[in-house]
Amino acid sequence: MAQELETPSANPEKARECFRKAQGLVAVKNYDYAIELYISGLEHWPDAVEEGHKPCRAAALFRGGSKISLGDKMKYGTGGKDAKKAMLNAEMLLSKDPHNIAYMEAMFKNAEKAGCFETAMWIGEIYADAAVREAKPNIARFQLLRDTYERLADRVKDQNMPMAITAMERVVDALTKMRNLKPTDGVISNDLRDMAGKLTILKGNYSQAESFVDSIRDADQQKEIYDKDRLITDAERFEELVATVQARYDANPRDQRVLNELVELLCRRENEAEEKRAIAVLLKAFKETEDYRFKSRACDILMKQKRRAERAARDSGDEQRYREAAKERLEFELSVYKDRMKNYPTDLRLRYEYGRRLFEKRRFDDAIPYLQEARADRKVRFNCSLTIGRCFYEKGYYAQAADTFREAIDGYEIRDDDLGKELHYWLGRTYESAGQTEDALKIYGQLIQWDYNYRKGDVRKRIDDLRGSQGK
Repeated sequence: MAQELETPSANPEKARECFRKAQGLVAVKNYDYAIELYISGLEHWPDAVEEGHKPCRAAALFRGGSKISLGDKMKYGTGGKDAKKAMLNAEMLLSKDPHNIAYMEAMFKNAEKAGCFETAMWIGEIYADAAVREAKPNIARFQLLRDTYERLADRVKDQNMPMAITAMERVVDALTKMRNLKPTDGVISNDLRDMAGKLTILKGNYSQAESFVDSIRDADQQKEIYDKDRLITDAERFEELVATVQARYDANPRDQRVLNELVELLCRRENEAEEKRAIAVLLKAFKETEDYRFKSRACDILMKQKRRAERAARDSGDEQRYREAAKERLEFELSVYKDRMKNYPTDLRLRYEYGRRLFEKRRFDDAIPYLQEARADRKVRFNCSLTIGRCFYEKGYYAQAADTFREAIDGYEIRDDDLGKELHYWLGRTYESAGQTEDALKIYGQLIQWDYNYRKGDVRKRIDDLRGSQGK
């Protein structure tokens, strides 16, 4: 019999009460008390990543770091037998000093010990990112990542194989970084080979367990699931499926699994009448439950419709119609993301999405502050820098634009992927506009070495034009 996961007990109702109060305090910028309430809520629900840990960290990043007193260090001990308490103490200290890698490490270790596996997976990413960015890489940090993730994978593999596989992938990643630091170390190379083999076995076992034949025995159920998971062309069969799921939904409209199944099915064919039904289902659920996620998904469908309308207008060749459709789509998206920021004030990616659309509307002065705040989220950090730099460029602030692009390029690891090339391209454009021809040619020259036809030959043309002007 599979061993049950050693997850700590939780009381989500009490936790959410604290989280709601904390969210209100963040809205009025009372970050210190908000963080205390988030930590209090996490005592009741220590593995609440989306509702507790993430907004708590966002509040800490909004507030900025502060010096930690000796009294606080003693009060919030990160050792001892109570791993959950040690984890939350480390999180409190990390909230006071958001970039302190030692507190990230303590939180990561204790989360795994406490059985807060979702939390360990979340903070582990932040810790690993910080470890890579240290001026002098510390191989012991990657060893800790390797050991902790392997233990986590072994603990969850019987109940959560996808998490176990992700954890083992991170083991392999940590060992790869260790090998890069010590390329001649045979012990590390052998360990990397062994862990890669263990990962392959995990993936193979999961693939077998999830195979279509092994996991589904009932023939009718097989057909229904097959039809749902393919692009359905048989209109009659599609209507049968919708009717089947609709009947299940009508019998129990509060069953979120069935509701989501119905909405997904109604959106499958990108038919506006069917999507309208899906929107009605979602808005009804939002009205009855006040769960904002339902409204958010309804808005996602509406945004998708408006993007389709914009593409159709563009393809029609009617410039006036295209401009009107683009304007309507942009205004709607701005209103959606503004509303989402009110409901999720600590979600930095929403600020990025809102700022990106302000940039598209050419409201550069409004866009920059939102993008600067969103840059604290590492997953959109460089996208934010690209858009901030472009805001400065459009305003003619070439020195600030160049600084922004250079800083982003220096911190970005994959210099020749799509985003890396965009950062270089706009740095080149900035140099060109500022009259720094030699600097522009150097950047453009690097771009055509990566991709000779980048931007459909625009870079090559700029090089030729700049060289021509030099000759004259």
